[in-house]
Amino acid sequence: MKTTAKISAVVLLAIALVAGCAGLDEPVVPPEKVTIGKVTSPFYTLVHIAQEKGCFLDEGIDAEIRCYPTGKAALEALLNEEVDVATTSEVSIAVNSLDRNDFALFVTIVDSAEHLKALTRKDRNINAPQDLIGRKLATTIGTTAHLFLSRFFILNGLDAADVEIVDLKPEEMVAAIADGDIDVIFTWEPNILKAQKRLGDNAIVLPSVVGYQAQFSLASNNDFIENNPELITRIIRALAKAEEFTESNRQESIAIMASHLETDREDIAKIWDIYRFRLSLSQSLIISLEDATSWAIANNVTDKTQVPNYLDFIYFDGLEAVSPEAVTMIH
Repeated sequence: MKTTAKISAVVLLAIALVAGCAGLDEPVVPPEKVTIGKVTSPFYTLVHIAQEKGCFLDEGIDAEIRCYPTGKAALEALLNEEVDVATTSEVSIAVNSLDRNDFALFVTIVDSAEHLKALTRKDRNINAPQDLIGRKLATTIGTTAHLFLSRFFILNGLDAADVEIVDLKPEEMVAAIADGDIDVIFTWEPNILKAQKRLGDNAIVLPSVVGYQAQFSLASNNDFIENNPELITRIIRALAKAEEFTESNRQESIAIMASHLETDREDIAKIWDIYRFRLSLSQSLIISLEDATSWAIANNVTDKTQVPNYLDFIYFDGLEAVSPEAVTMIH
């Protein structure tokens, strides 16, 4: 018994010494704090999944998620150094790139051709695009919803001068259409879903095949990227893990997003397949950025007239290190 006790004591001492040495040689490093600004939308599923499933922590990142009403507002927060990273649309990137060049996007996380919709009330007798003439419409000026409205008008032969356009925040639109203050709202999910639930059978989504594919990306200030290239790579790696989880765990991913959006799980399931949650830097992004800039200039969203070279606004190294096959942009 004494011999056994002595052996046990020696073993425990050895373990303690090894653990102590390991602790000295490999000190525990606390996760690195990163603030991420994002919009309340299914577009940011990968960010939420990465947070919820511990993908950020796995990569040594303590991610603080801050919510903003639009991608435009999230990017403004980034440019004002309120956050380290922002999730934003090609429209916001395009508009801001005309005034400054101190930021860059480093990965696109989702795209969709059906994220934006036009919703009206049945009792307003608006059944076709031509019925919009003389009506009161709402959108969020300077965002993807505004671009979507413009495309909708062009493809349906309409003139914005024939309608009244009201600038509303996304969260204001549901009440505006439900209360009858507005005839039609042009906005994104889940606001369309929420408006449909408020209106019930009185809601109509207008046909709106406009050939516009919205893409949302992560961006950061150039100084942050230059000073933290390895951290940018870890952020992308965490999002890649979230992408893999989303592909393999549809129902749980839907449940997570429904909780974050404070929306019924069944509602999120209805629109889930309109999104492609994938990391990329594609050639189509350049085309979208140039197109959004041309639209902003033509619609007086900006007083600038020169379209920049958008390759100067993209940081490739992070995604190329994590998933080089996802980079299809010529550069």
